[in-house]
Amino acid sequence: MLVLTRKANEEIMIGDNIVVSIVKVSGGKIKLGITAPPEISIKREEDPLKFDERAQERDAGEPQHGEAMKVGGQNYNKQAAKAALI
Repeated sequence: MLVLTRKANEEIMIGDNIVVSIVKVSGGKIKLGITAPPEISIKREEDPLKFDERAQERDAGEPQHGEAMKVGGQNYNKQAAKAALI
């Protein structure tokens, strides 16, 4: 495991197409923004067994992967926009 220290408004890049931004650090919590292509699955559940359960729930009621939405004046696919708001 690589462990890095970053401050607010700093970024790290994973490969050539994933960027993790430190949006805010406050009261022992860190707010991250993740920019990734739509084919990259971003999971944030602490209990790995819940990944499949939540994916099934989302698939039942969410728009299909790749539909665009606007966040902060920029177009993002729905998964990337949600990830940016972690």
